Amino acid sequence: MSEDKGVRQLEKELKEARIREKSIADARIEKNRDFTVGVARPTENHRPSPNSAEVPNAILLPKKRQKQSENIPF
Repeated sequence: MSEDKGVRQLEKELKEARIREKSIADARIEKNRDFTVGVARPTENHRPSPNSAEVPNAILLPKKRQKQSENIPF
């Protein structure tokens, strides 16, 4: 009878096991304390904007939406 554990005892052991696992996982995490603002690196080259010969002379209209038909059963 001493080997039988109640539900509360099992839940308590499970909770303690989860706390142990979380503390082990948190100990492995390396925290980054670098709070510098993300800016472009000076070594990266800026891509030049395309000139007028590369841009096509076309105006595209928005696509038409299909008309929704009514829910007619026949």
